[in-house]
Amino acid sequence: MDPIGIAGLALAALDQLWKMGERTAVLVSNFREFDNDTKLLEAKIRDENNRTRALHQLLFEPSNVYAGRTLFVQFDTEVQKNIHLFFEEATGILQQAHELLSRGQGDPNACAGGSHPSSDGDAPSMSNGGNSSPRSEMPTTLAPATSPVALRHALARPRSFVRLRWSLLDKKRVEAILCQFSDFNNRIHENIKLCCLATTIGVDLAHLRRLEDDVSSRVLGFDTDARLRQIVAADAGSRDCGPGLASFEILGGADGAAELTLRPSEFVRDDSDGRFGIAITHSRENDNTPGRERRPLLVEYRSYAPESPVSVDLDDRTKDLVDQLARLLRQPKGVVFRTPRCEGWVRQPEHNRVAFLFAIPDNVDPMSVSLLKILSSKDVPPPPLGQRFLLAGHLARCISQLQLVKWVHKSFRSENILFFPSLDTTASADREEGPTLPSSCIDISEPWVLGFEFSRPELYFSHGYGDSCLARDIYRHPDRQRNPAQLFNKLHDIYALGVVLLELGLWRPALDLLGRTVATGSNAPDPRSVHRHLVRHAERHLASKMGSRYRDVVLRCLSGDFGVADDTKEDLRLQQAFRAQVVEVLQKAADTV
Repeated sequence: MDPIGIAGLALAALDQLWKMGERTAVLVSNFREFDNDTKLLEAKIRDENNRTRALHQLLFEPSNVYAGRTLFVQFDTEVQKNIHLFFEEATGILQQAHELLSRGQGDPNACAGGSHPSSDGDAPSMSNGGNSSPRSEMPTTLAPATSPVALRHALARPRSFVRLRWSLLDKKRVEAILCQFSDFNNRIHENIKLCCLATTIGVDLAHLRRLEDDVSSRVLGFDTDARLRQIVAADAGSRDCGPGLASFEILGGADGAAELTLRPSEFVRDDSDGRFGIAITHSRENDNTPGRERRPLLVEYRSYAPESPVSVDLDDRTKDLVDQLARLLRQPKGVVFRTPRCEGWVRQPEHNRVAFLFAIPDNVDPMSVSLLKILSSKDVPPPPLGQRFLLAGHLARCISQLQLVKWVHKSFRSENILFFPSLDTTASADREEGPTLPSSCIDISEPWVLGFEFSRPELYFSHGYGDSCLARDIYRHPDRQRNPAQLFNKLHDIYALGVVLLELGLWRPALDLLGRTVATGSNAPDPRSVHRHLVRHAERHLASKMGSRYRDVVLRCLSGDFGVADDTKEDLRLQQAFRAQVVEVLQKAADTV
């Protein structure tokens, strides 16, 4: 089928989905006097329908960005077909709720499909170029549900009977169907966003600017990722910050682009590993105000010349990389990235390191605790399965989002996953030597991911450098250990995620899973041998603790086998498979535990 034909079918399917949503909302509104939950249900349907309208305008409204054509026809034929199937499947889900509501209100034709929106012309269509009027002005009617015959059936029923049937039977079933529809709608939007950013059109800066500025794109939440994608593209296209880009280095006085002042004395505490700490600072505008309110910031130290015995100044190339990372981490991002906002960075040449400064969430203890420390602590028992699945899902989604904007982490491991203990339960704890915390202090489902190690956009040519530390190597893909010759790619971050998920499932640090001979031998263990050891642990022990689906997720991450062949240059199929076989599986598991 030619692309024009597919576009027509997809447009018709989306129009049908929108009309079905309008009709379903009207049917639900007939029950809203019964309870407040039903009012919320109606609002939920209308919200989903507003997103459907926004998607229609984004995909099918001609734009000068595409030479007067639509965004939809910029996708290849396979992507267009998949989007069309998504729309039809979503309509089928919503049709179930519509038929159930129609039967409850006395429509004798509901089961026969008489209420299907394609069978009448009374509902307004979106196929007019996206210029449909606001919902309040839409003269939506029902046929045949509001026909004289249907109305007589509905009026003949005692109101108390209708209320009882709705409360005891239909309401829960409709809620379940609409919850399924909402989840599927989210899946549609995430897949279309992936197509917008991870296909060949995703490198077009004019297209990315449209996604950032377009009202419909903002309604769908595409604008944030489009902005991040532009920043990554700008960094990858330029080897320096350039005169038009401000530096986020905090210089210590009233200078510096970041709106903070910071002095060496304000670095007040480091953790026991010396990787993270706390700085106390204040906004520049309140610098001279007596009794000003000062706030803590999370400090992450990154060495740039760890082997040098003497002080080494920061070279221009490294400074550019630090600034690029700070710029990306400073941008507003969805919570799915699980990264705190970067307020700026400070150079500390006396220690051959830089210090990134991050905002800390409200109402928490500012002294963070790493996942590695929690896993290693005998004072923190394994959390409930539900929390572990939530944590696993958040971490997988984080990796997926980073890949969506073409950014690689390169140092994903449990020591770089942090938690902030609850403030009210840690006030009396001894914090000097690091926390020894009961499990009730830490919400394991609220991780923050740091440790980017000057990560570069994946477009950069990056072979990496040798690092023989087993505690770090165990999270690295075998092809990226010792002196790696292979370029860093998406599968390498996915491998690291698999190791962390293995740790979560067994609730043990990965290093503890290696035998004493492997972990303490005089020679560095063979990377392939370590990999096989981790796979054996997953195969033998994970299913009994976390279930077979969780085991399969971990094994896929460790093997890199997602059944993808002949992928695109942008790894679109790999990203789709990773979302379907890892992210969505973990999210569904978390919802059902």
